[in-house]
Amino acid sequence: MRKLRELRLMATGAWVTIILLGLAPASASSANISHSYHATTSITNGSIVSLEPQSSGYIQPSNITNGARLLGVALADNDSLLAVDPTAGTVQVATSGTVNTLVSTLNGNINVGDQITVSPFNGIGMKATPGSHVIGLAQTTLNPQSAGATTQQVKNKAGKTSRITVSYIRLSIATGIDTAAASTTSNSLQRLVQSLTGSTVSTARIVLSLIIAFVALIALIVLIYASIYSSIISIGRNPLAKYAVTKTLGAVLVMALLTTITASVTIYFLLK
Repeated sequence: MRKLRELRLMATGAWVTIILLGLAPASASSANISHSYHATTSITNGSIVSLEPQSSGYIQPSNITNGARLLGVALADNDSLLAVDPTAGTVQVATSGTVNTLVSTLNGNINVGDQITVSPFNGIGMKATPGSHVIGLAQTTLNPQSAGATTQQVKNKAGKTSRITVSYIRLSIATGIDTAAASTTSNSLQRLVQSLTGSTVSTARIVLSLIIAFVALIALIVLIYASIYSSIISIGRNPLAKYAVTKTLGAVLVMALLTTITASVTIYFLLK
């Protein structure tokens, strides 16, 4: 998935396994047709899957690293109107119709009509952002109050903790790319910031953060340069002024530190 590429969440797989085992589809799927594929790992019904690049006829759970090879949604043999070659040891994958699909609120609550894409968690989808590869359209909603939903805490690689909800929704399969209006520059900025913070941030907030960082950097350079330059001149003219100059230099450095802290906190809350 190009939109959310390089995002990494440092969450253990244990809680994901518990969620997948504890959740159950609310009703039978109604895919028009499904095909049989092989898999080298266990795939839970409702998982979003992608084609394996090196092995023909094999699939793997989808995530942000293989979203460009999206195929469909895994389901039980009896949940398909027509299951092609449902042999033992294979996985049925629906590539059309409506199926129960595992999703999370990692990128926000899901409403009816939202496009769904892959997430950093294997097989679990989330709300799509402009330019991402999508698996289909949500036919039902998902939020923390949804019946049967499970809420968990996760951490991204920056150590930021957030709570997400995981459950099944009804999904109308329609693979493609979210073509919502967004400029190339904003997409690149959002991808970069999302890889660092683990959350989606608007372009306006990113630009404002960059402006604050730039202004703070210029202010620090001016403060430090001016204080050092003035100190050298003062000591050269009057060696006895060393104590007063040192005291003034310390005050300037404290101001520089406070400027850095203020800018950092402001940027943090803008990108949070």
